[in-house]
Amino acid sequence: MSGTIGTTVDVVTILWQRTSLIPLTQQTIVQATVIGSAAPCANTLNPGDCLIAAALCLLGNGFVQVLNLDSGLTGVAVFIRVR
Repeated sequence: MSGTIGTTVDVVTILWQRTSLIPLTQQTIVQATVIGSAAPCANTLNPGDCLIAAALCLLGNGFVQVLNLDSGLTGVAVFIRVR
C-alpha cells in the first residue's frame, strides 16, 4: 500500500483470545492479517502464538499500535508501520 511516492505502509491486524477473564491470562493469536509486510515478525503471527511476543517484535521493528480493543475474552490489535 503506498501513500506518497517512496512511502510504503504496512498494516498488521491481530484477533486474539484468552482462556479466562483473569486480566493477566496470556492472550493467544487466533488470526493475523498482514497488508504489506510484517518482516521480520511474520513468524510470530501464527494461531496459538503469544500476542505479547508478537506485539513486542512489531513494536521493536518500527510498528506503532494504533488500536487495542479488549472485550474480555477476545480482542483486536492493529499495528501500522510507515517505511
